[in-house]
Amino acid sequence: MPLIFHNIGIPVEKSKLTAKCRYSSLFKMYSEDVENDLDIRKEYHAFDTGGPLDTRLQNLPHIAFKTNNIEKDLLNKEIIMLLYEPFKGYCCAVIVLNGVVIELIETKLT
Repeated sequence: MPLIFHNIGIPVEKSKLTAKCRYSSLFKMYSEDVENDLDIRKEYHAFDTGGPLDTRLQNLPHIAFKTNNIEKDLLNKEIIMLLYEPFKGYCCAVIVLNGVVIELIETKLT
């Protein structure tokens, strides 16, 4: 199966987030889904100082894609966030491909 667009992730200042944001203590990262006129999934991300994530993920926008075989899609790629499962049925990792930060997601959740 080819990759399917999932969302655009955009780094922002914490002041741009609302009370609806989620926090990952593991990554010291805030995430919030954002509505827009084009109905394109967009997420804002903000980071606490000293977080463990690669600075490219913290400072550059990224594109997220769904896949049916994340482990295969990670082979021989520059991985900047290791594969992890934040909750059951949802796995993700982040790579850099040709200078572009890309999140790969494997899930059967809607």
